[in-house]
Amino acid sequence: MKYHLPYIINLPPFMFRGENIDNYGLLKKFVFILKGKLLGFMIHKLNGKSFCKLLNLFYGSESQIYFQDGKYKKNLEKTGIISYPNKRILRMVNNYELQLNKIILSYCLDSIELTNNDTIIDCGANIGELNIALKNKNIYVNYIAFEPDLETFECLKSNNLGDNNKFFQKALSDKNGLQEFFLDNEGGNSSLSQFDYQASLEIESLTLDSLNLNTKIKLLKIDAEGHEPEVINGAITTLKNIKYVSVDFGHERGLDEEATLTEVNKILYNEGFELMKFSDYRLIGLYENKNFK
Repeated sequence: MKYHLPYIINLPPFMFRGENIDNYGLLKKFVFILKGKLLGFMIHKLNGKSFCKLLNLFYGSESQIYFQDGKYKKNLEKTGIISYPNKRILRMVNNYELQLNKIILSYCLDSIELTNNDTIIDCGANIGELNIALKNKNIYVNYIAFEPDLETFECLKSNNLGDNNKFFQKALSDKNGLQEFFLDNEGGNSSLSQFDYQASLEIESLTLDSLNLNTKIKLLKIDAEGHEPEVINGAITTLKNIKYVSVDFGHERGLDEEATLTEVNKILYNEGFELMKFSDYRLIGLYENKNFK
């Protein structure tokens, strides 16, 4: 996978966006690392308005984030105000359009044709970055999004206003009912699959099949932090009406942080899907329904 250097030297990843540090001289690299270490320390220590002022000081017009009503916000030129409940707003600092484009590339969506009024289901939507990335490319879809965390869900709704959009503060799974939800809001890694979690709460889950969606669906994107097999098993009937599935089956399942690639691939293959492409950025696969009509 690409771009692991930020994690190797423990600098904020957003700093590397749009930068080709391989071409830097020794002095410029040293200054870049020093800046990153200072930023990393201050980002960890500051919150709210002070946090925003720091980023704006360092990045000026490339930042311009602000803290309002308990949310971190930024006004994006093409899509309007984007809100986050936490410091993941850093994803919109420094060449944010590159970040939005990376979302498209990460889920291999550059390999398929998405057009206005296509229906897209976003499982693990978080604050709705996928839809924002599409709107940034002037693609306006019918967006159906699932995000169980309340604070994140409120941002999801405000970020993705649209008459044809639908939002569910529920988790997709293989059963309807209450389940324990393990929280990692800062990292965006909350899941129904237990891990070394910060806290947990009881939430409502449902199967995609229980919604009885009577429409053709261009794309189902699944990022369930290790719970992907259950999401797909709860959508077996709906899969017949889905053309593409993009699924993150990386090492996020349970305390052992197992990948779900093998199990996901088996289920989708049995339902008539074939793997089209692996992502260059993360352990994500794009599948096409060969029986789709």
